[in-house]
Amino acid sequence: MIEIKGIHKRYGNVPVLEGIDLQVKSGEVVCLIGPSGSGKSTLLRCINGLESYDQGDVLISNERVDRNARSIHDIRSRVAMVFQRFNLFPHRTALENVMEGPIYVKKENPQAARRNAEALMEKVGLSHRMNAYPDELSGGQQQRVAIARALAMNPQAILFDEPTSALDPELVGEVLAVMRNLANEGMTMIVVTHEMAFARDVADKVCFLHSGKIVESGPAGEVLSTPTHPRTQDFLRRLLNHSAEVQA
Repeated sequence: MIEIKGIHKRYGNVPVLEGIDLQVKSGEVVCLIGPSGSGKSTLLRCINGLESYDQGDVLISNERVDRNARSIHDIRSRVAMVFQRFNLFPHRTALENVMEGPIYVKKENPQAARRNAEALMEKVGLSHRMNAYPDELSGGQQQRVAIARALAMNPQAILFDEPTSALDPELVGEVLAVMRNLANEGMTMIVVTHEMAFARDVADKVCFLHSGKIVESGPAGEVLSTPTHPRTQDFLRRLLNHSAEVQA
């Protein structure tokens, strides 16, 4: 469903992505892991046209992603994105945030959009907070509203850019639970994450990025339990040590 062929991206003279190749099948969950600055978030932004790329191809259901093409708005509605920071409209209620895209982008009937938004708020466990404004919600609740907002566009796939990194530790689980349910329902997902337990349990494939390249990829259990590349081994060792220090 999503095919990336030889993607290169530079910021000025600094290479950020160097020849990325990746295929994501319909219903597949792919987790991107790696150190900060390895190109994970930039890759997501290239996939749904928020960033241009200098060389290669990104194809969504065989349609090339070009942020300057007329079709880019349609592609973004088919491949939704959930960000680190929730990006909710502060002057709109949670329910209104979920309704916004269907009404103003897809031109849906407001009553139908409202019914669907109410169902999605229930799906993410927030039917009791529909009329709350973002500043009245916890970070975990805001992120769940952001996920409901992405689902409201009826996407074929969702891109998650470190969706739990801005959350307090006790709020991480409620967001990951919603994402696990989406995976179980067959939603195509690409997830940039440092939550290795989530990646091990949910992902069909894990890709480790370093310096703009995928240096190791494969089934989640293999990559996370018995990595073969020294960079992957070092990264996972550091994560494990950091986790042990935090728990101590």
